[in-house]
Amino acid sequence: MNKYKKVLPKEPSFSQEGLKGYNFNLDIKDISISLEEVFKGHDKYHTNVHSTKIYYCLEGNGIFCIAGEKINIEKGEMIEIAPNTEFVFAGKMKLLLIMSPAFRMQDGIDGKDNDLYTN
Repeated sequence: MNKYKKVLPKEPSFSQEGLKGYNFNLDIKDISISLEEVFKGHDKYHTNVHSTKIYYCLEGNGIFCIAGEKINIEKGEMIEIAPNTEFVFAGKMKLLLIMSPAFRMQDGIDGKDNDLYTN
């Protein structure tokens, strides 16, 4: 395998009720990059206390609720979420997620259930 080429794993690196995620195994640890196949959405409202999250919509469409503001997203659009900002999303889409600094489990806080499923 070429040290410069990164390939998604065949099995999900993480999953929830409404999505499956695949992490690229990067050598650098300043950022993390994942592909999320969203078939329903994020299970719960979420806040990351450490990282900025950048979601780029590769296909499909959905809705984000960020700090109480609802934002529609479709292919070719990007969402940027600063640290300490509560958000959730729903829809059917494929998202590229870039986090800086890289994802760390201990930095995430889950809140109430996703209420966008019923809207």
